[in-house]
Amino acid sequence: MITNINRLKSFGIFQDYKPAKDLHSFEKFNLFYGWNGSGKSTLTKLFLSLTDKKTHHHFEDAEYSVLASTCPEITHKNVSSNNINIRVFNKDFIERNVNFEQSKANSILILSEEKKDELLKYKEALTTLNLKEESYASAKSQYEKQSEDLKKSLTKWAFNVKKSFELIETSNTYYLNYDRTKISTFIRNNATSISKTSILAVDKVKELKNIIKPNRKPNIQLEQYKLIEIKELIFKADILKNILSQSIYSKQIKRLVETPELNSWIEKGLDLHRLSENSNCEFCQQPLSKERIKELNDHFSQSYKSMMEALKGLQNYVNTVLEKVNINFTESLELYEEFQESYINSKSVHLNNIQKCHDMLLSIIEVVDRKLHNPFDVIEFEYDQLSSVFECLNTSLILMSDFVEKHNLKNQSFDEIVKKAQYQLELHFVSEQLMKDNYSSLESMIKKVLQERDELFNELRLIKEDVYKFENALLNEAIGAEKFNKSLAKFLGRSDIALQFDKSLKGYKLIRGEKTAPANNLSEGEKTAIAFVYFISKLKENGNQIDKTIIVVDDPISSFDSNHLFHSYAYLKMECEKAEQLFILTHNFQYFKLVRDWLIKKNETNWVNNLKVEKIKSRFYSVECSNALNRQSVIKNANNTLIKFNSEYHYVFHKLNELKELSDLDIEKAFLISNLSRKLLEAFLTFKFPKGRNDFNQLLQAGCSKSVSHEKVYRFINKYSHNQQIDFHDTPIDNLLGEGNNIINDVFKILEDLDEIHFKEMRDLVSI
Repeated sequence: MITNINRLKSFGIFQDYKPAKDLHSFEKFNLFYGWNGSGKSTLTKLFLSLTDKKTHHHFEDAEYSVLASTCPEITHKNVSSNNINIRVFNKDFIERNVNFEQSKANSILILSEEKKDELLKYKEALTTLNLKEESYASAKSQYEKQSEDLKKSLTKWAFNVKKSFELIETSNTYYLNYDRTKISTFIRNNATSISKTSILAVDKVKELKNIIKPNRKPNIQLEQYKLIEIKELIFKADILKNILSQSIYSKQIKRLVETPELNSWIEKGLDLHRLSENSNCEFCQQPLSKERIKELNDHFSQSYKSMMEALKGLQNYVNTVLEKVNINFTESLELYEEFQESYINSKSVHLNNIQKCHDMLLSIIEVVDRKLHNPFDVIEFEYDQLSSVFECLNTSLILMSDFVEKHNLKNQSFDEIVKKAQYQLELHFVSEQLMKDNYSSLESMIKKVLQERDELFNELRLIKEDVYKFENALLNEAIGAEKFNKSLAKFLGRSDIALQFDKSLKGYKLIRGEKTAPANNLSEGEKTAIAFVYFISKLKENGNQIDKTIIVVDDPISSFDSNHLFHSYAYLKMECEKAEQLFILTHNFQYFKLVRDWLIKKNETNWVNNLKVEKIKSRFYSVECSNALNRQSVIKNANNTLIKFNSEYHYVFHKLNELKELSDLDIEKAFLISNLSRKLLEAFLTFKFPKGRNDFNQLLQAGCSKSVSHEKVYRFINKYSHNQQIDFHDTPIDNLLGEGNNIINDVFKILEDLDEIHFKEMRDLVSI
């Protein structure tokens, strides 16, 4: 058995790999999990090098060391002399053995066994044929009856959905003529969306009903508004406070100081006197002495004039702000119904904010007037709440304007918004009907009967073809094809694709259907199934014994649905369980779970003299790749989140939580954070907000549109996830490294704010 990979250098993404000290040695069963691009396929090329007894042609300059229990250390220098019996299923194997473009494959040479009486087998096949025909007729009749019952139910459900829409003032003929065909199509196209979670609350249904009413309203002209510049307001208030606290120094005339009205009158008169250039008093026409003029000028000093001008400027500024505060908004009835209730509430709050700001501005104007009339007085002025009051005003002003913009936006995309609301209602009404009558059970029952019918039909075809099989003298190659075809039919659940030996090709033709036409236009899933079954069949070539073979399997699940995923697992288990040693690598978490749960049971725990003794037969690993520009892969022991839990989501959460605990981040960890954060948020927000968001930013807005962290998280993830280029002119890498930990905290905060219970349980789970 292979016990460890001791060194990998310049072997693709394994630039300079050495196993960690705590990495488990390989056992009889070994399961690897890794995302696409992590290095799994590269790892299988190392095993293929042992099969070929030469270094893989992609990595001819590589260095490596593989330890085994049955032979000396295998390196790039002595690989040609290794005696390990190892077979590898990967892309290289497929390319070497199966040509899908030409619909042909290499021979499989299976050793013949002693044949039994062909006539006896033929008679047994005829007896089986009669029994299968009876079973098939019964299954066909049962399927037709259940299909007819389902049609009746679909008609009833369609009528109820149609009735629900008739109660709404809608002119859409699609819903007014809703029938069985339409609901059947809808169910087929929205199978994954129809569930209890799609049944909406009463308030939401009411809102959507209002949206789809054909009552298009005119646009609302939004009065131009500007937010109050709070920094400028505070700056002006500081200036005012400073002026109010001043007592202007001048050679004061006592009577003028004591009589503000007289002071103001004299000040204006002095200005008129200067303008008239007359030496006499404009009031009494008596001569004014130079001494009196000087005395008045000293009283009304330059600092006095500057202060008065500043006060008048502040007075004008406050009046301007007062005009900005008093903005009139439209009446609620001019908006669409779905906005009206919230608009009324918001308007009430906004009017209250206006009143507070209005009162505060008037009090400031009053203080300015007092200082203008009593410039020599020191006046106390406090404005602690000025900022908070005007911030509230700006917030409510934006909210009020948003309602008008939403109204106008609906006008711009009226048809699209109505169509979306109609779809949500249709999904709601259909889900209600299907959940009420337990549609999933009916569907499962019909699928089961249909599967039985189809299986019986395929068995009938196979039995009818037995005559041909018994009549032909089987060459060794034909025996290989026969066993392959049986395995492929079981794997796919049908026998329309098969291998047929062709002497001229000295190999097999891939054929489809009774006319034995070339099997062209195969799906990716069919190709993978053919290649994997072919690999298993070829394991037995030339009498090779499975129990003396090391088998390596790289992702035998390309483009499979869940049913074929299970077939792949079951086939692997059935055919490879007795292998000397088994390595399985996959990126598909569902497939990983199936194999993991099988292999976990291989480990045994016994008690000897009250001591726990574990016999380990299976090990689990993860293949991980850094996301830095110089990408490198490593093999690690699988974390508990991979072994204990049934979701890749747990694993991603664990990886982020692990990174959060690091005090310092290098570049590769910082890039990894961005990709993991996106993966975690997409999974969580898609489940939390299932209403068909088109992209990641829309999901993030749905989850935290008002959060200050939204823009930060989106910018970080969008900029650095999947980034493979060096950025010369943008944000320095120092910023990236500094933001890494903060981003994880922001991501976790989004989860915690949206679902605190879920977040706490996830945090507890990954801490186990």
